Amino acid sequence: MSFWLSKNNFKQALSSRLFYKAFAGFWLTIVCIFLLLVLFTRLQGELLDNDPLHDRQLDSLNHLKRNIVRLVEGHNKTLQQAVDHPRLSRHSMILLVHDNIDKTIATGNNDRNLNLSVLNDLGDENVPSQIRTERYAAYGPVDISLNQEAYRLYQIKPLRRPMLFHSIRMLPAWMKLLAVFIPSVILSIFLTIYLITPLNTLSRSARRLAQGELNVRAPSESQRKDEVGQLIHDFNFMADKLTHSIQAHKQLLADVSHELRTPLTRLNLANAMAQDTANDATHSYLARIEKESQCLDKMLADVLTLSRLEYADHQLNIEPIPLSSLLQELLQNAKFEAHQHNKTLSNNAIPNLELNCDAALLTSAIENITRNAIKYADSSIEFDIKQQADNLIIRIKDDGQGVDDAALTELGNAFYRTDSARARQSGGIGLGLAIAKRALFTHQGDIHFANHQPHGLTVTITLPL
Repeated sequence: MSFWLSKNNFKQALSSRLFYKAFAGFWLTIVCIFLLLVLFTRLQGELLDNDPLHDRQLDSLNHLKRNIVRLVEGHNKTLQQAVDHPRLSRHSMILLVHDNIDKTIATGNNDRNLNLSVLNDLGDENVPSQIRTERYAAYGPVDISLNQEAYRLYQIKPLRRPMLFHSIRMLPAWMKLLAVFIPSVILSIFLTIYLITPLNTLSRSARRLAQGELNVRAPSESQRKDEVGQLIHDFNFMADKLTHSIQAHKQLLADVSHELRTPLTRLNLANAMAQDTANDATHSYLARIEKESQCLDKMLADVLTLSRLEYADHQLNIEPIPLSSLLQELLQNAKFEAHQHNKTLSNNAIPNLELNCDAALLTSAIENITRNAIKYADSSIEFDIKQQADNLIIRIKDDGQGVDDAALTELGNAFYRTDSARARQSGGIGLGLAIAKRALFTHQGDIHFANHQPHGLTVTITLPL
């Protein structure tokens, strides 16, 4: 089974456009590195590589030395005639290097235009070795004295073809590293831009979608036909389906809530008529029915309010409102309610600011959060207001039991209630904070929940000025 999966994965890789692009990118890097190494060998000029001579090669060079001495001293040949002798220069060239470059003598058949001047630059190097360049191999030097002049003898053997890889091997280490570094960095940057950038964009779009921005989509690249392009297309398709499903769910919830209000109204009317003619034995039951129907009516109203706020085309009545007008009455009512529960609510001075907002909606959101703090506080609530840069910051702290850290990120989600006493005893359905959060978002604001020491919950509201 594992073999079949491996074989199947191999087939999928071969059919992948991205595989061929990565394969081509790898070999393009290798080719660029090789071409850059070749360029460096051309810029560097003649490169030399020395290896010690073997005994056999040294014996051959000494034999050549004796033949040249015999021709010059025994047969009265000139130095040029000696190095041009057919028997000696049939398969190689001979070079006699003198300290005075004008007296240096070489075999005259240098039809390949070999650059022998590099051997002159070796100076008084007396250790015989095999010297290789890209175009020839030189053996020597061996000291030789001719006509009372000191020379250094080299035997030159031209190569049939240039030793390109040998020249690359002789390059300095820093040039080799540079040749590897430059193409690798350039092509890596290109690959990052081409491949990683759309993936990072897709990742950011996925996080925004997970945070509730249902209208977010990854930028579509119609020219891409590889797996990355297909992934972007599939992500946008998934986001469309998810958005449609959530919107349909919200619409169904709103429609059901709206339709339930009609029979609920008839139920309240029938209950009121029944109370007019009820005896004492049944009156308490009818009163209980009335209380529960009112609770149900409040829940339906909350659902409808949240449904309206979650639609992007919800119209806000935005107008400039003094902050004192927005919060003064709210704080008075909150202090009165806190006093009724034997608790205290304190606040600092309200800044002299003007806020562009839907006054009714924003007041309802802040009031909802404040009343929630009053409900779950043990004895005191702090209401702090301040301006920070271009934002209005409102912090509402209570000294209650707080919320589990794992549940903090869930606060403000519709129908979410913690298992702690902050929610279960209230009998709510978890819509109060959700409505407040959505109302703040419609004003381009934000809300943050955090526990504080020694205990209690802090709700931070941020609104742009």
